[in-house]
Amino acid sequence: MKTCFLSIDVEKRENQENQPFEGVEKLDNILNIFKKHHLKSTLFVTGEVLEKYPELVKKWTNEHEIGCHGYYHIPLDKLGLIEREKQVVDFIGLYKNNFNRSPKGFRAPRNIIDNEQFPILEKYGFLYDASVFPRYPWRLHRYEGYRGRAPINPYFLDRKNYKKKGEANILEIPESPVFLNIPLVGTWLRKLGVGIFKKLFLFKKPRFISFSMHSWDGVKFKGKSSKNSGEKYLKQLDKILGHLNKIGYEFKTGEKIYEEFSENK
Repeated sequence: MKTCFLSIDVEKRENQENQPFEGVEKLDNILNIFKKHHLKSTLFVTGEVLEKYPELVKKWTNEHEIGCHGYYHIPLDKLGLIEREKQVVDFIGLYKNNFNRSPKGFRAPRNIIDNEQFPILEKYGFLYDASVFPRYPWRLHRYEGYRGRAPINPYFLDRKNYKKKGEANILEIPESPVFLNIPLVGTWLRKLGVGIFKKLFLFKKPRFISFSMHSWDGVKFKGKSSKNSGEKYLKQLDKILGHLNKIGYEFKTGEKIYEEFSENK
């Protein structure tokens, strides 16, 4: 069985003065397509979003898993360790107040993570991280979240080097690519279109892939990286999800993937 980890980073759109939370408020544009295909996903929500829209996030929990995307969407390399830990603690407190449990999954803003973050996550009971891009077509496009090669299937990481397998208690669920190191993420789907990804799957159908996107992919916006946003993206999303189902991918949440891998640890 082939697995697809389906997720959304739910956040304020940066550098947008008008309606920066529009993608959050209209996330049902995307979630209704998931529902059409009977899919559960993991929503990595910032504390800022949970604080501003608690009832909306609670509604999402009826069908989806909620993970942590930091309190504010600030890259970890811009924060000291004390502030990093404070933001994690603040997020957990807010999460518990709303859901009476602690979050289990984490994804770093912009996928920027390092060895220093994982002791914090372990300390506060996180089960998995989903930040690492194990491959990236960096010759085509530079991305600050890509920090070098790592395993392409989920793995328990090494405490001294998160890009290697080890004995830590945290499972890394990487943003694994399809073929030619091209990741199945919302931005690349909008750039390349469904047709290109269908061709990539003709060459290779990996045992594990990640399909992630941003909350704002599903609303029309202008500026950098705005190509095919809004309705055009939603149509592409519907088609690619149908294709992934057709070629045998099973969609799983982060906690489900953790359960399966921890049984065989």
